[in-house]
Amino acid sequence: MSKAMGRVIQQNRKEILAGWHGKALALFSEKMARGTPIFDLLHEAMGMILDGFEEGGESCTEGLSSFSRIFAIHPFPPSRSMRLFFELQTILMAFVSDDESRDLLQTRIKEIMLEACDDFMAHREKIYQLKVEERQRSMFMALRRAEG
Repeated sequence: MSKAMGRVIQQNRKEILAGWHGKALALFSEKMARGTPIFDLLHEAMGMILDGFEEGGESCTEGLSSFSRIFAIHPFPPSRSMRLFFELQTILMAFVSDDESRDLLQTRIKEIMLEACDDFMAHREKIYQLKVEERQRSMFMALRRAEG
């Protein structure tokens, strides 16, 4: 990713983050007010993704994991959650004028989206595994009560 893209993101970070965060909050059926846990966690995760967008370092990876975890625990299909990266791409494209930067931006968005999808599915698998284990414990306890 070009240094210019990183500069564009940092110079317009507040506007980019506000637009992207607004698109994410629109997915939730309930109104989320500033200061609620999900509002704050989502804002922080998206900020980390933007901060590490250029080089993809630890900040971006940690942000993607948090972002994916938030959406994995809600009943959104993966495609709906990952669509937010296309929204980010659209927002960022408004700040980029040359074709080379646009191509680099599209490539980077795809990389981030694939990583986020992997994280999303890992979190979903863990959630379902926990549900299975809970059911097994419940059934075991019910059997013990029935036998006792």
